[in-house]
Amino acid sequence: MKITRGDILKKVPSTRYQGSKRSILPWLYDNLKDLDFHTVLDGFGGTGSVSYLLKLMQKKVTFNDILMSNYIAGLALIENQSVTLKQEDMYFIFNDNGFEYPSFIQDTFKGIYYLPKENRWLDVVCFNIRNLSQKYQGDVLKKKQALAYHTLFQVCLCKRPFNLFHRKNLYLRTAKVERSFGNQVTWNTSFQQLFLRFNKEISQKVFSTRAKHKAMCEDIMQIRKRKFDLVYLDPPYARENEKQPKDYHSLYHFLEGLLDYDHWAEKVDWRLKNRALRSSKTGWDAGNMIDNFDALFEKFQESIIVVSYGDPGFPSINQIKRRLKKYKSDVHVIKKPYNYRLNHKNGGLYEALIIGT
Repeated sequence: MKITRGDILKKVPSTRYQGSKRSILPWLYDNLKDLDFHTVLDGFGGTGSVSYLLKLMQKKVTFNDILMSNYIAGLALIENQSVTLKQEDMYFIFNDNGFEYPSFIQDTFKGIYYLPKENRWLDVVCFNIRNLSQKYQGDVLKKKQALAYHTLFQVCLCKRPFNLFHRKNLYLRTAKVERSFGNQVTWNTSFQQLFLRFNKEISQKVFSTRAKHKAMCEDIMQIRKRKFDLVYLDPPYARENEKQPKDYHSLYHFLEGLLDYDHWAEKVDWRLKNRALRSSKTGWDAGNMIDNFDALFEKFQESIIVVSYGDPGFPSINQIKRRLKKYKSDVHVIKKPYNYRLNHKNGGLYEALIIGT
């Protein structure tokens, strides 16, 4: 599959995740295409939009993200090069296959995120996805399950106000009031219809290249050092006057729970109204943020390093640039104005690339 700047957004799968770089992929392409690299690590891969672009560019991509739900996206769309979900898979996933189905979602999340019939549907579908092992095995099973979960996540997100699980707010979807957000048509569409729609889109996005790609789920601070021509880093960052980066685990905990259904109850913080999972700390959000950047720059100093960052942010662009100059002789910054769709205070925000060669 060859790529031109003009058709990038047509080729890359849609996503509803906060912080996604999908909308600025043409700009990223402009600033990456002339760098001399073939192998690349996407260290904070998110839901894979940048990795997908790099795969389109015929690079050998290693996708990594600490969240298991994001790893699933990397597995389904980056590492996977040929497996798709077929009609018989849909039938198995949607239907009562004679199992004794659990009811954890129905029992635990009543009135929190979804309607009762939707919670019941989720319990059944999650169980059936896990039991695809009755039909497949090995690498095909791994890819089929990844595709099914990734598709399910897109459905779950588009049925949520703000596409998040940060609080108990089903009432925002069900209240009979005028609103300036959300999509009532989508909210009123069944999970099954949406699943079929997303599966059709995602199946068309699975493609192969000559290179063999890999998806990983590791803490970037602990990842084993390997030689990559280029390392792309899009870490969580704090806004000015904040001391901690955004906690994506707390925003998407429900998706993490779906993946570990059998142990979900053990991980829930039952004190919270939204039944979020207990916080999951990593090396990235511990200690001094600028020292974390320094540690990564030292680890990957033999590679071209590209940091994708929001400006203004904490640490600042200049602080990061100074640390990168310890390891790279040529460091330059490229910026573009960037407005976040759900942020109504968008003035003066920029997306920046800090490139060290």
